[in-house]
Amino acid sequence: MLNFLKKHQKLFVLCVLLLILIRIINLASLDKDYNLVEGAIIDLISPSFRIINSVQNWLKDSTKMVLNYQQVKDENEKLRKKIKNLDYHRNKLQKIMAQNQKFRELLNFKEYVPYDLVGASVISYGTDNWSKIVMIDQGKKDGIGRNMPVIAENGYLVGRVNRVTNRTAQVLLLNDPTFVIGGIVKRENSRDLGVVKGQLEDGKLIMEDLVWDADVKEGDIIVTSGLSEHYPRGLPLGKVMSVSPDNYGLTQKAEIDSFADLDKLEKLLVITDFSTKTDLLAPTPDDYPELNEEELD
Repeated sequence: MLNFLKKHQKLFVLCVLLLILIRIINLASLDKDYNLVEGAIIDLISPSFRIINSVQNWLKDSTKMVLNYQQVKDENEKLRKKIKNLDYHRNKLQKIMAQNQKFRELLNFKEYVPYDLVGASVISYGTDNWSKIVMIDQGKKDGIGRNMPVIAENGYLVGRVNRVTNRTAQVLLLNDPTFVIGGIVKRENSRDLGVVKGQLEDGKLIMEDLVWDADVKEGDIIVTSGLSEHYPRGLPLGKVMSVSPDNYGLTQKAEIDSFADLDKLEKLLVITDFSTKTDLLAPTPDDYPELNEEELD
């Protein structure tokens, strides 16, 4: 608008002067007819009345439009703030709902498994490139000690407790190169044993020291053997991806894909006592299918 006025400055000044002149003539002639001079002036400038009237209307419309624009702008700003606030609360609600689902899964699993369990949340991941660890928010005060097995909410083994403070614990994950555990093929007509180790390269697990004629094949489920005093028997580790000869054909080794997503752990369970020595290789009830062989296959 200011640019338009600057561009047509002379025309604007002329219109203002004409408006002033007409106003003076009208005020001076309220109760009498125009004289010859006034009439001549009125007749002379009468063609410009329409232009002046158009300018007046344009000024009114422009002023109204500016005011309306500001009002709309203010209303839009208020709406944007409301939408932003609603988005914040919606995201917060979705996060709470997801957390509640995680807690429900933890509770369901704790009710089924005959172990003493402590729930924990992952609060940090290790920052170096040569180890795989996470920190959880439970420690000695919660009954957690070194070498206790740690599982995900669906029963998959993810690692063991490595270090403990009063309020936190460090968990060494399955895919750490120093993690070693005895594994067994879950298939009933196999039950071959091997040693499962972590590796950093691709996050996979390696099962070594399988006998040369071991009955292990792609798709087999590998679970904990229970031969170690630190782990119960039958906790799922992963699925066999490939099998190949090792040690010049004297043994075999298998590449295993871990069931647990070790890069996206949030809620975990620490097994603080499994003195019952429950065998999870035995058939499991249908109300918790995660540990059934047909589901794992």
